[in-house]
Amino acid sequence: MAFFKRRGRKQDTTTQEEEVTSPSPPASPKQLSLSGSTNMDAPATFEEQEEQNLEDRKRLWTRISGMVGKDIASLVSLPVTFFEPISVLQSMCEPLRNVSIIEKISTTEDPIDRICLVSAFCVGLFSHYTRTNKPFNPVLGETFEFSPANGAYRVLAEQVSHHPPVAVVQTTAADWSLSQESRIETKFWGTSVDANSVGNNILRFANRNEEFTWKNPCATIHNILLGRLWIEYHGQLQVRNLTTGDTCNLNFKKSGWFNSSRFEISGEARDKDGNIKAVMMGKWTEFFAVARVDEKGNKGNFVELWRRNIPESERQHRWKWDSFVPELTVMTEELENILPSTDSRLRGDLKALSALDMKLAGKEKTRIEERERQKRKDRESQGKKWSPVHFKKVMTPGEKMDYRWEYCGNYWEDKERRIESYKLKCAASEKSKDIKDLPRGADISASPTVIEG
Repeated sequence: MAFFKRRGRKQDTTTQEEEVTSPSPPASPKQLSLSGSTNMDAPATFEEQEEQNLEDRKRLWTRISGMVGKDIASLVSLPVTFFEPISVLQSMCEPLRNVSIIEKISTTEDPIDRICLVSAFCVGLFSHYTRTNKPFNPVLGETFEFSPANGAYRVLAEQVSHHPPVAVVQTTAADWSLSQESRIETKFWGTSVDANSVGNNILRFANRNEEFTWKNPCATIHNILLGRLWIEYHGQLQVRNLTTGDTCNLNFKKSGWFNSSRFEISGEARDKDGNIKAVMMGKWTEFFAVARVDEKGNKGNFVELWRRNIPESERQHRWKWDSFVPELTVMTEELENILPSTDSRLRGDLKALSALDMKLAGKEKTRIEERERQKRKDRESQGKKWSPVHFKKVMTPGEKMDYRWEYCGNYWEDKERRIESYKLKCAASEKSKDIKDLPRGADISASPTVIEG
């Protein structure tokens, strides 16, 4: 528990059958910002947009009032006032704001300490998933890539299925890999919607040949029609160490009357023989603490592994973004020329919403949805079946996981070719400027196959 003692009070949680088509540029020639900053030429004020949001919520009720008890994810097209200008693929990268926890796990010797840290990482991601604006659903074949400025890791995401919607994200570094699968089943209850995550998540450490797996708890979005929207996570989250047999069972408590137990979590870590070795407590919106249990069953002092402090800049941000999310939306001239046409950042509706051009964002969203419906009809009429481009699902009946998503290769090699092509293009057009190295991410050519953010 030496790590717990050193780090306990740190106040930080930042701790194809057809060509894949582009999400499409905006119909308007107007240049739109991807930064999320306010556009002074936007056609509506914040207050007017809030009023529009309320009107949209009222109209939404007339469309979904007869769908109580049903999965409405693929049945209802929401207006753009319900969204924030990022896609689900980008949002699935947000757990990486706590990459320092993963890096600490790789150097921690005690297996119980490791599974406690994995649990802290799992809970930490929900502390930022309280925003009530929804990310855009990716179109089939949409992709997203990301690498931080230091190149410590790199991310590749792809929307591999539309009905049901399934997204796969692979993050790879020198010593570890994180594989995430977003597969959400929803159910409408009149004033709230349950979103149940059934996708697999696996964190693998190559230096120990060790794998941790978990599935996220259920999310409930309250007051979708009237009142203040808020999100609650509840149910069980079990972290399993597939190598050692250790487990950690976390209970996300459902809110009671008068907000009792709201956001509270509790849990315990057990070794392969079922002996309790640690207990957890906290609030998934605020902090996560662990106490070790000795051989006699005596519990030690609770030590915080992270605590979330929300800066005023985040509270005042239109989309309630912290400093990490804008990194996922950065667009430069170099990136615009070397990204594949399928990248989320090139979507017209995201660009328009980022610039607060609600009218254009709505038009773009409708156009993209109609285009995708037509493409699906064309495939069905031709008897074609969609196949993911960068990942494939492999059944593994003899293993502890039923299936894994494996990376098919070539994406990063293709990116290198696009970079070289852009350099030649610049030289040919006599652009006498130095082209700075673009972030390529860590060299992980020897990393294990992707599992599964």
